[in-house]
Amino acid sequence: MKTLYLIPGTGADHRFFSRLKLNVNTQVIEWTEWGNAQTIHEYAEVLSLQINTKEPFGILGVSFGGMLAVEMSKLLNPEKLILVSSAKSYKELPFMVSLARRVGARYLISPWLIKIMPFAGKIFSVSKKDKRFFDKMIDATPKEHLKKTIRSILCWENMVIPSEVIHIHGSHDKVIPIKKIMRPTTIEGGGHFMVYNMANEVSEIINKHL
Repeated sequence: MKTLYLIPGTGADHRFFSRLKLNVNTQVIEWTEWGNAQTIHEYAEVLSLQINTKEPFGILGVSFGGMLAVEMSKLLNPEKLILVSSAKSYKELPFMVSLARRVGARYLISPWLIKIMPFAGKIFSVSKKDKRFFDKMIDATPKEHLKKTIRSILCWENMVIPSEVIHIHGSHDKVIPIKKIMRPTTIEGGGHFMVYNMANEVSEIINKHL
C-alpha cells in the first residue's frame, strides 16, 4: 500500500490527524462542494475523485468520514479499510438517529445546533486545553455542508459491511456508543475525539494492521 487516505469527521479537517504517527504515506481527503449529491454514497463518489486508484491505497475514516469510507470501499476496493469512532452500517448508529429518522427530523434539524451547543465539547470528549482547537474547526465549516451531512446521516441505509474492515472504537464514545458496534478493536477510555486526544493509542493499532 503506497498511500493511506484520511477522511475526517464532520466539522473537522487535516488538523484532526496532526498527532497521528503512521508508518505509511498519508493524504487527507479535502471537503468539496456536494454539488448534486444528496446521499452519503453520492458524496463518496464526489470525494473518490481525489484518490489515485492506479497505485495501491487504503482508506481511513473517522465518524462521518468512516461512513464515507464504507461507501468508497464499494466503489474503489481499497487494500485497507479502517474506521475510527464510526459506524459500518446504519444499524450501528445510536438510537437517537433512528428516532430522528422516524419522525422526519432531517427536515427540521439545523447545523446551527452544532455550533451553539455549549456542551458539544463534552459530547465529543474534548478536553479544556483542546476546546479552542475543536471550536475553530467547527466554526470554519460552512453551515450548508453541515446541513447536508446531518441529513445524509439520517437517511443512510447501508447494510453492506465490507470484509476485512478494521474498526477502532472508544469505550466511552458518547456520539456513537460502542454497545451497537460489531467486533470493534476497543480503546479503553476513548471518546469520539480520540483520533486527536489519544493519537498514540490509535496510531499503535493502525500501524499493526499496515
